[in-house]
Amino acid sequence: MGTIRTLEELATVGRQRTVSDRSLSLHRDEIDTALLLDTVSADRISFEHMSVDGPLTIRSCHIEELVIDHAEADAILVTNSRIGRLTVRNASTGCDVTVTDTSLVSLDLHSCGDVQLQRLRAEQSVQLTALRGSVSIGNSRAAAIALRSQVAAGRLGRPRVEVSGLHLSESLSLDDLWLASLLLHDVDARDLTLSRVRLDEPLRTTDLRCSDTLRVNGLVIPPDESSVADSDIRGPVDLRGLAVNSGQAEAEAPARLSFSNSTVARLTASSSAPAVISLRGTSVTGALGLPGGRSRYALDDGCSVGDLELTGQTLRNVEQVLTFLDCSFTEVTAAALETVRAALAKRNRNGEVDQLYYLTRQREAAQLRGPRRHLTLGVVGGVLGWGVRVRNPTRILLLGILVTAAGLHLAGPLREAGQGLTSVPAAGRALVLSVALWLNVGTGAPSQLTSPAWTALAVALTSAGLLFTTLIVGIVIRKLVR
Repeated sequence: MGTIRTLEELATVGRQRTVSDRSLSLHRDEIDTALLLDTVSADRISFEHMSVDGPLTIRSCHIEELVIDHAEADAILVTNSRIGRLTVRNASTGCDVTVTDTSLVSLDLHSCGDVQLQRLRAEQSVQLTALRGSVSIGNSRAAAIALRSQVAAGRLGRPRVEVSGLHLSESLSLDDLWLASLLLHDVDARDLTLSRVRLDEPLRTTDLRCSDTLRVNGLVIPPDESSVADSDIRGPVDLRGLAVNSGQAEAEAPARLSFSNSTVARLTASSSAPAVISLRGTSVTGALGLPGGRSRYALDDGCSVGDLELTGQTLRNVEQVLTFLDCSFTEVTAAALETVRAALAKRNRNGEVDQLYYLTRQREAAQLRGPRRHLTLGVVGGVLGWGVRVRNPTRILLLGILVTAAGLHLAGPLREAGQGLTSVPAAGRALVLSVALWLNVGTGAPSQLTSPAWTALAVALTSAGLLFTTLIVGIVIRKLVR
């Protein structure tokens, strides 16, 4: 059969021999050759229950409405055309649908095989439902695209979806799908929604740009890490129901999703199954919501978080801090500690900021090696409290006073004749002298303590007391001023 260029020529191949109102419907016709429509102009053309021995091709046509329903053909190709509303339903098995270099108002594909949409321009929505084959969308523009549900894979295998160079004024949504793989590259949309999507291979998303939201609800992925890389999401990211394929995962293996070299306005995560959301070189410009359920965050040193939600969280001691960190992060990294500290400082919770600062410095010191590690942990942390914990130097000062008093009492220079170790007045004189030495009161030493050795000891104790009292006063004044 040759090329068909008018409706009248098309009418001759079917049972309808006349054309009315620039519309034509071919119903239950069998064509024993390929069918090519070239430069055909019509208001409506309908192919229903047709059989074509070869491909059905629409080329350089202008059709307000084109319906292809229950067509049996080797392939359906629409290229270089302008179609108002294009509907393809229930294509035969093995019949691929390809739409290239075409301008549309809307596109509706239902129960088709492999689908390729290249250099497509759609003023309204593009809908693909009941998938029976893989989908490839590239270098296209539309208002919105939705992929929903699929036919049982069977021997044909699960479909693959690849989207590249897609620009949408509204949303891209995938719902109720079990796919072999999902690849998103260079996608610009207001919203991206993945709902009840199951993948046999890790999710791969690069160069994603969302002006509004990214929603994930019920995403089942393999244990290998899925990723969102080099992306800019200027709205909130809501991750719910991440889980691992039960047939691929070991017991209690977490679902892993990473954001790499990306920008996110806000991030929240919640999952009843173990899930890890990693931030690598990623900036959360707004707030990082506390993870819900069994979700956890993993922050590397290259990420930054503008704020962290702390509603209902109290971090007044080490136990509370460690419990909070264990419930929110996979490991306590410097980035995680700094994120929590900055959030506390923003809310003027200065006591908890000091507590977290102390814990951070102690963890950093614990990573040192050799004598430096023990010296830093014991002296700077344990004795001096890193300059933020007043109880550490206070305890050491009181302990020094009591030990000095006990030593003076046991040495006996302050005991008068006939007074033993149980003498309360002698013990009181030793305690008073010890307090005077440590606090640098300047009462002078008794005549019994005028030897060079006692003088050196008094100078040492007074110097140590001066150090501790200055540190304690400094910490207290700092807390009062803040």
